[in-house]
Amino acid sequence: MNGVRMRRGAARAGRLLPLILVAAVACPATRDGDESPAGAAPPSAQATVLIEPPQLRVGEVADIEVAVVTPRGHAVRPLVLPDAAELGPVWLLDAEALPIDKRGERWTHRTRLRVRARDVGTGTWPALTLELVGPENERSTLVTEPRSFEVVSVLPEFPDRLAPFPLRLPTARPGLSPWLAAAGGAAAALATVGALALAQRRRRRAGERVPRTGDGAAREASAPWTAAVRDVSAAAAAIDTDWRGSADAIAVALRRYAAQRWDFAIECRTTEELASLPPPFALSWRWPAALAWLRELDALRFRANAADDAPVRVRHIAAAAERWIEASIPSEAPR
Repeated sequence: MNGVRMRRGAARAGRLLPLILVAAVACPATRDGDESPAGAAPPSAQATVLIEPPQLRVGEVADIEVAVVTPRGHAVRPLVLPDAAELGPVWLLDAEALPIDKRGERWTHRTRLRVRARDVGTGTWPALTLELVGPENERSTLVTEPRSFEVVSVLPEFPDRLAPFPLRLPTARPGLSPWLAAAGGAAAALATVGALALAQRRRRRAGERVPRTGDGAAREASAPWTAAVRDVSAAAAAIDTDWRGSADAIAVALRRYAAQRWDFAIECRTTEELASLPPPFALSWRWPAALAWLRELDALRFRANAADDAPVRVRHIAAAAERWIEASIPSEAPR
């Protein structure tokens, strides 16, 4: 019994070790966290990777955070993300650089990656090579330790099942002909489309546009298209210095805008899955262009050896995406 308890305790300690490492490298040793002690030596550069949770179920989304601690004034070059073949049973969804935590002589740089489990099995997040640039352009590298994880089944109550579960089709109501049900559904859909068109025409004729003052200005500032245009514009402005980070930001902004504007739950789906997922009716004719941009952004940002014209292509996508967002703003919204 004592041996079992010791093994369980060791397993818990192994899962907590990445979190302890992140806390150790990310938190300063001072009491107030604002300044380093007088005369203290600058911190040495350190890096670690945290996978939370370390055990995933098929279909779950996990956060992977890369934390790098450097002395003051140092920068970390954008991550060169691993190829899909190196990730084993997970898909890489997106990457986002977080704000730098600047505390005295210790700066913490963090990058958050999101993955989704796609197959049962064990995997290892590969070692990442990070390039540091000092205040006088001196360069050095850090290599993170590989991090193990596991993907388990979501159906532990069916351990002996070998074949996938069949697709469940909707059952027809007793005594109702399938043709009659289909005709009724089509009629209901046409009636809904007609009602929406009539309501939109009435709003346009009524001239509901109001000056952006008071509550109207607050609503417009919090509208999803306002945030999307702002994020894409900010990403375009940083292409010359970090085109890969700009590509990440544009992809995140497009996914977030589609999720908020049309209630399209796509933020945790891969681009391959989006290609087979029917979009909402209101988005259907706009969606092919956005899907093509997401595919091209994936091809640019997830390859270590990018094409020479990658910054030009990212800039073209940013301009087209900004026009796409502006064209999708509702006609009754203040301009």
